[in-house]
Amino acid sequence: MKLSWSRFWAVSEAIADLQNPLIRGLACAALHPGLRSILVFDASPATLQVMAGLLAQMIAAVTGGEIVSLPESKSGTKHRIVTVQIGAVETEEELWGSLTLGQEVSSRSVVWRSGLLATGRDQETRIVMIPDMTRLGLAANRACVMLMGSEVAHLERHGQRDRWQPQLYWLAGCDHKRIGAVSNHLLDRFALRLSGGESQNSEQRIAQLRAWLEQERFLFEKAAPTPDWMGVDIPLLSPEIVSCLQQVKHSYPKVLPQARERVLDYLETTDGYSTRRDLALLRLARVHAQLEGAAQVNREDVERAAEMIGLSPKPKLPEKPLANDVKPDTGADDAQSKRSRQEFDWSNLPGSESAPPSIQHEPVFESDTTKTLLSTPLPMGQKIFNPYPEDTVEPEREAGSLRWPTRRFKSATSGRGAIIGVEPATIPQDLALVNTLLESAKYQKLRWKALLEKQTPPEWVRHLLLKRNENGHEPLILQSSDLRRYRRAIVPEQMLALVLDYTCLPECNWQETLLPYLQWAYVERATICLVQVGGIDAEDELRAEKREANNILVPRIQSRLEVDRGKATPLAHGLDLALQTLRHALHHGPSAVKQAVLVVISDGRGNVPLEASRAGRVVPPVGKRGIEDALQVARQIEALKGVESVVLNPQPKYYADLPVKLAQALGAKIAEIPSLKAWEVDE
Repeated sequence: MKLSWSRFWAVSEAIADLQNPLIRGLACAALHPGLRSILVFDASPATLQVMAGLLAQMIAAVTGGEIVSLPESKSGTKHRIVTVQIGAVETEEELWGSLTLGQEVSSRSVVWRSGLLATGRDQETRIVMIPDMTRLGLAANRACVMLMGSEVAHLERHGQRDRWQPQLYWLAGCDHKRIGAVSNHLLDRFALRLSGGESQNSEQRIAQLRAWLEQERFLFEKAAPTPDWMGVDIPLLSPEIVSCLQQVKHSYPKVLPQARERVLDYLETTDGYSTRRDLALLRLARVHAQLEGAAQVNREDVERAAEMIGLSPKPKLPEKPLANDVKPDTGADDAQSKRSRQEFDWSNLPGSESAPPSIQHEPVFESDTTKTLLSTPLPMGQKIFNPYPEDTVEPEREAGSLRWPTRRFKSATSGRGAIIGVEPATIPQDLALVNTLLESAKYQKLRWKALLEKQTPPEWVRHLLLKRNENGHEPLILQSSDLRRYRRAIVPEQMLALVLDYTCLPECNWQETLLPYLQWAYVERATICLVQVGGIDAEDELRAEKREANNILVPRIQSRLEVDRGKATPLAHGLDLALQTLRHALHHGPSAVKQAVLVVISDGRGNVPLEASRAGRVVPPVGKRGIEDALQVARQIEALKGVESVVLNPQPKYYADLPVKLAQALGAKIAEIPSLKAWEVDE
């Protein structure tokens, strides 16, 4: 497809304005259906709102639709573009839909109300904005995995069967440092990866955006405040960009074989590799060529697309010939092949510090510091160096993060946890009254018809008929099958509390002894409470420190397991922190733990009294008060129900009876930690 000179000139001017990676990424998503899922690293909600507004205008320029501020707004027969937001507590009913009463109360009609994601028909397109991927609930995670990138969606819920083609655009934000908390199945669905480059203060970021918009008037024109659109003023696109999108939307460049081969040079087949990455890069290169008005997609388009999302080509090593394949140097070798072999720089090979002796090179001195200069510094949008950080970071989620954990204590979920839906009830507990009435309203006509057809209706039926004749309203007939109760998210049922005395660890092999308890916490998805006693980096050496996490995979727990020992041992304060945490977890809050395991690794030699830890200063003489206070707190822990205590004895050379006394005070089991050998201690 060839463009005229006037059309090509308008397109070239718009391309000059589309140098911002974020703006160019939105334009690519608006033009190609395969790039409709965008993940922006380190972007604030304000930036995502601005991007959603700009994306809506680009979609309107491509499809000719009308931007609607609210999902309930009506726009006749014109295509509607709506922006919705998904948070952390959306339920299945809010995402997919639910039964509700119609607007006419007198008719008692039950109608189906579609959810936030069960839309996107021929006359509507929705932009789904997710401010923080790490806080997304399980129901929303499952819905995103199913719908993102799907050509057909199916719904079977509450007697409703539907099938449609989703018209959804996805715009999500995520902190690149916490990418390990997001499921790889969900991250694999995002075709386009961009960087927001946020500052720490959101107010400064908004002021920076407004100043940039005022400065770049050739790209944007300041629009009047848009009322009630998430509280953010959205700028209008320039006519050049709108004209460019409208002109190139029907052009389809042909992908050359060289471009396909170039795509394979950028992506490695690692553990997290997916063919979706190859397709996304090739589609992005095609849209790049489409924006430039080219008729073909070549290698340069692939390279520009890879540079946009932060991909670099894989390093290639020259193939060394085998000994059997070496041929004698005869006249058949032409001069060009000899010249190419001589010009090869062997110093670039890993492990090679100099060139072969037969080749002479002038020395090149490199600077101690490397400084990278950006050609066009943009305050909005930056180049990312790794668009797929999930391949290298440690996971902070469970292995089955999209699956419910095994429930061992069924009573723990009764009336607890966040509400995520409803389900049929077998007992009258935690009933969802509104859903129960809606379920009953669906069968009222059938039930009344069956009662009226009886020749001798019971007395209670006559009483209901009398009431219906008096006020003109039909009472609801409830049955046991109508009962519905809330379906709640699984709450942590078990907890691992670990009291770690760093002053006794250097001379024992405590890692292998502690490993089975950490594995148990991972398998059972137990919450973690780590109490650090005697660490060298403690803020106050007279006090213990407590760190809590949802699971054992959180980095702040793993990084604190191995810390050098300090000078003081506030064991009594550490046990007191464990006592308060266990008492609160077992008896307070909506997510009460049913079983807790307390693991104490200590030699029992506490030299800081509990009063000194609370006051922050030591009043001599100390004597044995630190040990006595620790034993007294241990007896209080022993009185708690639902706590299984274990003391791992490091077998100290001096006062070897103290760990045994501590285990007796806790009512705990005791296990010995093997001592390190002499050569292991020396290392």
